[in-house]
Amino acid sequence: MKEPLELSRPWRRLFPSPLVLVLLLFVALTALRAYGYFGSDILHGPPIMLGFVLMWFVPLVFLTRYGRKQIGFGRKLSWKWNAIGILLGAAAAGFCYLLGLLLYGKSDQNWFVSVAYAFQTDERIALLPRHIAYIAFTVPAIVASPVGEEIFFRGVTEQANRDRMSPRAAACFAAALFALAHLIHHGIYRGFEGIEVMPVSGAIWFVLMFATSLVFSFVRQKGGSIWTAIFAHAAFNLVMNTTIFYSLMVTHPQTS
Repeated sequence: MKEPLELSRPWRRLFPSPLVLVLLLFVALTALRAYGYFGSDILHGPPIMLGFVLMWFVPLVFLTRYGRKQIGFGRKLSWKWNAIGILLGAAAAGFCYLLGLLLYGKSDQNWFVSVAYAFQTDERIALLPRHIAYIAFTVPAIVASPVGEEIFFRGVTEQANRDRMSPRAAACFAAALFALAHLIHHGIYRGFEGIEVMPVSGAIWFVLMFATSLVFSFVRQKGGSIWTAIFAHAAFNLVMNTTIFYSLMVTHPQTS
């Protein structure tokens, strides 16, 4: 439906265009994620998790009840498309894993290895049995990130453009922002000489995240509910973490 995203009255006065609000939120939330990765060795994880949780509250803070319905809340779940979404999300993660191995093996050019390195910045992981470490990192990955990112990217960001763009163009716009934010996970990193870039593998990762985002948009549109995209995203993260902990960890957690 080509209609503007309905912001609550105070925000509608400040932001006549929902897109302006969305872009400001994107910059702020991505900056918080970047700080979690590059800005502090002590506070590596909390800012990233905080960013995901803040995304949960965007509809409650900025949207009317109808606005929340516009982004896919309050709609009947399609169990068929929930199942399809889970399968497609898992398949997308499996493809990313296999392509990374094919192109880069277990080197630091592999995107999932970059995520593994990020996990291992927490020295406590080496003290945990593998299955405990896996659970400790995977439960937040299949709850906080999918809920927050799908609400923000597939919900708020896409709908903010639906009065100006076709559904396909709106999905591509949200996918571009989603992929750009995920360059923080691989493609842009903090090296010995400061912030550095992996131009080739980073570009491939951007394309993979762009395509994965379109998969999430597809199942969200077909399923009619934002929860369909959340389930697909959770399946992606579950498969990703499984491959990381049981295949790609450079220094594995204890196995006993």
